[in-house]
Amino acid sequence: MMIKKLKLALATSALVVGGLAGFAAADSVKDAKHEARKAELLAKFDTNKDGKLDDTERAAAKDARAAERFKQLDTNGDGKLSLEEFKAGRQGRGGMHRHHRGPGRGQR
Repeated sequence: MMIKKLKLALATSALVVGGLAGFAAADSVKDAKHEARKAELLAKFDTNKDGKLDDTERAAAKDARAAERFKQLDTNGDGKLSLEEFKAGRQGRGGMHRHHRGPGRGQR
């Protein structure tokens, strides 16, 4: 009986350790993607080449991101967003800022 409990405890421990390793691997992939995105933004918008984005450079990056999103939403390419284009864009993203909602935020 004691050996069964020991084997069960070892198996459970192995599963827990394996699960934690999986989380660590997912975090490292996420960190690598974040670092790659950061490097891409610096290469594109760090005009004074100081290795960081100042307020002006950050605003330029934000404007470029907004222009790209507008281009995606403006499906007929007329330079204006119709209500239908706007609604379609919101549906495609599950709401404009869905990914920014933390626990208890944005819920009604």
